[in-house]
Order: sequence, then structure tokens, then C-alpha cells
Amino acid sequence: MAENHTNGDGPAARSFLMLLVGDERRTSDAALGIALRGAGHNLRVHIIEFLKAGRDRGEFAAVSFLAGVTLAQYGRAQSQQTSAEVEGPAIAPDRLEAAFNDAVNQVRHRVTNILILDGILTAVDEGIVDEARVLDLINDASPWLDVVLTGRTAPEALKDRADTVTVMETVKSNEREAQALRRGIHF
Repeated sequence: MAENHTNGDGPAARSFLMLLVGDERRTSDAALGIALRGAGHNLRVHIIEFLKAGRDRGEFAAVSFLAGVTLAQYGRAQSQQTSAEVEGPAIAPDRLEAAFNDAVNQVRHRVTNILILDGILTAVDEGIVDEARVLDLINDASPWLDVVLTGRTAPEALKDRADTVTVMETVKSNEREAQALRRGIHF
């Protein structure tokens, strides 16, 4: 069974839910920072990238250096793309089911402390994941499982359930230029 961790104010009554909303690169960056911090506290962290793929993404290699952190990629967006730049859906229906089943297994097995569902809010926004299904997943989570959801936007029901909602805004960026994307910073 996973370690029961809280914010220091006593046992948690339910799973903690954090939404990171906005620019895909920024929300993923923040979620990966949470994974790094969790690893530093010897917590078990599982990251599911719903819309991303590519062994040349920095996080893919980095998890091998972090004890207790695992990563699964299910999407079609390669390292220098966002899901909006992928022609067609950023995840195939069978891969979507596999990604969601991975999340369900993490919740059911009760060994994970932090579950990061990167890009799932974008999938909800695009209508390929039902928000009620995500809410059911969150509500089934044990009190010691902290869940982080990322994506472009979040529906009101998930915002209402969330303990923290952070909206990330890019004020300036030259990422549209191919040479502007930097290894280690953007992918």
C-alpha cells in the first residue's frame, strides 16, 4: 500500500486534485516539476501522457534516473509538436482506452502517491474523453493519491471538484519558429 502523505495538517479525507490549465507546454512543464518534487520525497509517481509520444522527449529518459517515477505515453504528438499541430486526433481510440485503463489501474492498485494525467483536460475539451468518467476516476482515488490533470481548458465540474486550479498564460513566445524550440526547455 502507498505511503499515506498529506500536506502536514493530518490525514487527508479524500484525494487531492490539482488542475493545470493553459498552454500545453507550460502545464506539462509544471506537472513534470511536481513529479520531480514527488520523487525527492520518495513518493511513487506515475505520469500518463495522453496526447504525447516520442523517446526523444526529455522526460522519457529522465524517469529512468528517478526512483519511483514511471511514465507511459499514448498519444501521437511527437516531441516538437503540440496536440493542436497533429493532423487528426492526437490519440487513437484504442490508445485512449489503454491510457484511461492505465489510470484506472493506478487508482485501483492503490500504490501510487501522485498520478499525473497530462493532456487529459484537452481530451475532455475535444470531446474524446467524457468528463463524468474523469470525475468517477478521481472520486475512486484513495485519500493518499494526489491527482494532477493538465490541458488547455477545464470543464466547470472538474474545476468545482478541484482543490487547486492554476491557469497558465504564455505572455511572449517565439516557439512558432522551428529553431526556437530548445531541447531540455521545450521537449
